[in-house]
Amino acid sequence: MYTWKLTKNLTDPLDPEWDELAHSALGNTVHPDRKKGFLLSREALKKSLQEQGYEVSLKDLKVNNFHQLPSLPQLTISLTHTKDCGAALVGNRKDFHSLGIDIENESRIVKDSIRDRIAHKEDEPLRNIELWCLKEACFKTLMNTGKFEHSVEFGSIQIGKGKWFHSPSALEGEWKLESIKPFVVALAFLRN
Repeated sequence: MYTWKLTKNLTDPLDPEWDELAHSALGNTVHPDRKKGFLLSREALKKSLQEQGYEVSLKDLKVNNFHQLPSLPQLTISLTHTKDCGAALVGNRKDFHSLGIDIENESRIVKDSIRDRIAHKEDEPLRNIELWCLKEACFKTLMNTGKFEHSVEFGSIQIGKGKWFHSPSALEGEWKLESIKPFVVALAFLRN
C-alpha cells in the first residue's frame, strides 16, 4: 500500500514548529522559496501519513537519508517540491524496498539537449518534462535503496511502458505519471 499527496498550503502556517523544523534541516540562510517548498513537502508528508492512519507531530517529520522517518521505521518515503507546492509518497517497507516522487511545473522548459543527455535509447516516447520527471523519480528510488556509492546516471535508467529498468544494477520497478494542473507528478516504485 502507498499514499501520495500534493499540497500548496500549510494547514497552520503560524505554528512556530514549522520554523523550528525548517531551521533544524536548512539553517538560517536558506532562500524563502526553498524554505516554503521544504515545508510544503512536509505538509504533504503529514497528510500522506494521516491517510495511512498515522498521526504525527511536526517534530516527527524530520527525515533521515532522504527516505526514512525515525519515528516510523516501517515506512519508506520520498519527498519533492517546487517553490509553489510540495508532494510526498509514502509506502510500507513490507511492500516496497524504496520509492521516489518528483514534481515539476508543466511550463518548465526541458531543452532537447537535456533530453539527449538523460535519455536511454529505448525510452518510451514522452514529452521532455514527463521524461525528466520520471527519470528524477526513478533516480530517487534507486538512490534510496542504499545500494549505490555514487549517483546513478539518468541515461542508465530505461523508461518502458509503466516499467523502468536500470541495467547496471538489474533493478526494475514500476512508474506512474499524474497530471494535476499545472504540475506533472512522477511516481516510481521498487517492490520487494
